[in-house]
Amino acid sequence: MVVKSEAKLVTLSINGQEVTVPEGTTILQACQAAGIEVPNLCYQPLLRPWGSCRICTVEILGRRGGLVESCAAQVREGMEVLTHSPQVLESRRFILQMYLVDHALDCPTCDKSGECYLQDNTYLHNVHSNPYRRPKLAKAYTHLSDVIDYKWDRCIMCARCTRVCDEVIGVTAIEVLNRGLEAEIGPAYGMDLRAGTCTSCGMCIAVCPVGALTDRRFGMHPWELDTTETICGFCDVGCTLNVEHNRGIVRRVTHLWDRGVNHGYTCERGKWGYDQVQHPDRLDTAYLRQGDEFVPSPLEAALDHVAEQLRRYRGDQFAALASPDNTNEENYLLQQFTRAVMGTNNIDRLRTRSQEAVSAALRDAFGRPVSTNSMQEAFTDTKCMLVVGPNIGERAPVGSYWLYWSRQYRDAKTVVISRDHFPLCDRAEVWIKPPAGAEAAIINAMARVILDTGLARPAEGANAGFDAWVASLADFAPERVAAATGIDVELIRRAAILYATGGAGVDGRDAAEYPASAIYQTLGSASGDDVQPAAAALNNLALLTGNVGRAGGGVIAFRGPANFQGATDMGCEPGFFPGYQPISDAAARQAFEAAWLPRWSDAAEQRGVNPIRALPATPGLDLDGMIAAIEAGHIKAMYIAAASHTYAHGIDERLLAVLPRLEFLVVEDSFPGELAKLAHVVLPGAMFLEKDGTFTNADRTIQRLRYAVAAPGDARPSWWFVQEIAQRLGYDLNHPHPSFVLEEIARLVPIYRGVSLPRLERGPVQWPVRSFAAEPAAFLEIGDGLAPDAVRFVAD
Repeated sequence: MVVKSEAKLVTLSINGQEVTVPEGTTILQACQAAGIEVPNLCYQPLLRPWGSCRICTVEILGRRGGLVESCAAQVREGMEVLTHSPQVLESRRFILQMYLVDHALDCPTCDKSGECYLQDNTYLHNVHSNPYRRPKLAKAYTHLSDVIDYKWDRCIMCARCTRVCDEVIGVTAIEVLNRGLEAEIGPAYGMDLRAGTCTSCGMCIAVCPVGALTDRRFGMHPWELDTTETICGFCDVGCTLNVEHNRGIVRRVTHLWDRGVNHGYTCERGKWGYDQVQHPDRLDTAYLRQGDEFVPSPLEAALDHVAEQLRRYRGDQFAALASPDNTNEENYLLQQFTRAVMGTNNIDRLRTRSQEAVSAALRDAFGRPVSTNSMQEAFTDTKCMLVVGPNIGERAPVGSYWLYWSRQYRDAKTVVISRDHFPLCDRAEVWIKPPAGAEAAIINAMARVILDTGLARPAEGANAGFDAWVASLADFAPERVAAATGIDVELIRRAAILYATGGAGVDGRDAAEYPASAIYQTLGSASGDDVQPAAAALNNLALLTGNVGRAGGGVIAFRGPANFQGATDMGCEPGFFPGYQPISDAAARQAFEAAWLPRWSDAAEQRGVNPIRALPATPGLDLDGMIAAIEAGHIKAMYIAAASHTYAHGIDERLLAVLPRLEFLVVEDSFPGELAKLAHVVLPGAMFLEKDGTFTNADRTIQRLRYAVAAPGDARPSWWFVQEIAQRLGYDLNHPHPSFVLEEIARLVPIYRGVSLPRLERGPVQWPVRSFAAEPAAFLEIGDGLAPDAVRFVAD
C-alpha cells in the first residue's frame, strides 16, 4: 500500500547550501539529508533527541543564533546554519577533551577500535593533547551476562543503550545506575541480565558509540572482516543483517541503520543465530539408508540413486513438501519439478496446523492468504494496535519493536489478547488474558460492542458470508462472554472502543473519521489449538471497522518461518500455480506449459522416463490429504525440503507417524532432525547465509538474500539439488544462478512482475510491484467476506 501524507516544507541554508526538508526536521537530520556530515555520539535513529553529548553542536547565524545541539534543534524557514565554523570546532574539541579525561586509551585492544565514534572524532578534530588530563580512574570489566560485557572507563553516559532497551525493545533490562562520577550502566541490583527481562537482543552493544558494551563472543577488529548484507532466515519479519566474516567463518552480525524493514534493529536470533549456521552438528555429506543405519555417500552417487528411485514413482504416487525456510527461487523450482517432471499437483509447504488455519482464514476473508498491510505503517498511520496470540516478542521480535516505538513516539494505543505474559502486556491500555480457546469469543464480543455503539463501518458490498457472521454476533453479548470466560466485561468494552476508534475513544465524530487500527497476530505460532475461529474473527473485525484497504489498518499475520509467505506465493499449494493462479484456469495452465514443458530433452526416453506433455489439471493433495494418502498406500514416495535448526517450528506429529510407510523418502535438511531419521536418502542442505535468492516476509515485502559464507562439505542449496535430480530424469532444468529463476518468476507470476535482483539491490519492494487492474481474471479475485473496494491493498 502506498502511504501518502502532506507535510509543510521548510527551506534553510547549511554552509551556504540551500536545503528543503519537512517542517519538524532537526538540523542534524537536514544535514544528513543534504549529505553534510555532523559528528554525534548520543544520537540514534528512531530514538528521540537526547542532546547529552554536545558533539553535534552547530552555529546558527542571526539574532536568534548561537551554538545549539543540532540533534534537538528543529529547522526554521530561512535559517542559516554553519556546521564547521571556528566557534563550532573549538566547542567540539573542548567537549572531546572533557570526554578523554577519564576515558580509557586502550584503543589497540578495544573491540570497538576502528568503528568507535569517539576515536573517529578525536582524530577528525585533531585532539592530540589534553590540558585537562589527570591520572585516570579505571575499573575492571563487569560481566553483565554470558554475551555482554561492560567497561565503565570507556562509557560516555550517552544513554543510547538504556533508551533503546526501554523505548524500542520494551524491556528496560538495563538502566543508568547511580549519579555523577559513579554513574554506570547495568541491570537492577547487579543481577545477571539473563535473570531479568533481558531478551539478549544485543541492541545495547549495537547502539553503543564506544567500546563500553562489548560482545563477549567477538575478539577481532573490524578491518579484519569482510561484510555481506543479507536477510535473516529465522522468522518472517525479514530483518536485514550485516554479516561480518573471514576465513569462511561468521564472526559477528552488525547493523545497517535505516536499512531494510528492521531499520537496522535485530533480535537475539538475528544477532547470535549465526551459531546455527556453523554448528558442529550440521549435515555436511549425503547419507543412504542401509537397513537401520545411515551410510555416508558421495553426493553424485546419492543423487543418481534418488533419480533412479523417483523414476518409478511418477504421477500421484509422488508428493513434495517445500521448506518455508527456503528461498522463493528454490520453492518455485520444487513445485515446477513436482508438476512438470513428476506429473502431479501433490505439493504443499512443510507447515503446522496453526499456520494453515491462519492462511485459510486469510484466504476466506481477503481472497489471498496474505497480510493486507505493511509493518512500516506503524511509523506513519497506525494509531491503535490489536495484538493477538502467543508472545509477539518471541515470535516476531522486531515486529514487536514497532509497537513499543509507536506507543512512545506516536502515542498509539495497544490492546493485547494473549495467554502469555510479556512486557507489552504491562504497557498496553488493555490486556485480556483469555482461557484456552476463548480468543474467538472475546473478539466476537468486541465486534458486538462495536455494532451496539454505532462504530461499525463495514465496506459496501460484503457478501452473504460476512452478513451471516454479523448476524451471529447476537450470541456474543459481552456480558455473556465475560461470564463464560471470567474476563471483566469492561475490559472487553474498552478494548473494542479503542480498536474501533483508532485509540481515540468515542468523541462524537463520524465512525469513518477515526484513525486507523491494525491487527498484529501470531496465531500461526500457537500449538495444540484450533486457531481458525480466532483468525477468522480477527479478519472479520478488521472488515467490520473499515480497517481493510486503508493505510495503517488491516491484518498482519506472522506465521513463523522466514519465507512462509514466499513459499505460498510460489505455488507450493496443491490448487494453485505460482501467484495464486488456479490449477483449473486453462489460460494459466497453458502459460506454464509453454514455459516448462519444452525443457524435456531427448535423453528422457532413453532413460525410461516419459516426458510430461500436459500439466495435471486437477488440484493435488495438501498436507492433510498427503497424510491420509500415505496411510492408504496411495502415495509411495516423497521429497521433503526441511529445516531443523533450533528456531524451526515443529513438525506435524501425524506426518511423522505415517512417513515410515513410504517406499522411498528423500529429505533435504541442514541438521539430522526428526525427518532425516526417517529418510532413505538424506541430502545436506545449505542455510540462509550460504545461498543467493529472495525471501518474502510476513507483509509481502520481497528482499534480496545474499551468499555470505560457504556451506560445509557437500551441503548445497535446494535449487541445486532439484536441478541435478531433474537433469538425471531428462528434464533440462539448468539455471546457472537463482537470478535466472527470478527472471522466469517475474515473467510468469503477475504479482512478482517487475521484480529482479538489480531492483532489489536498491532495497526491498512489496508485492504487487506493478498495478494489474487490467488483468483482474489473473489476479484480482475477491474472497469470501471481502468487499470489492476493500481489495485496494492488492490493486494499488
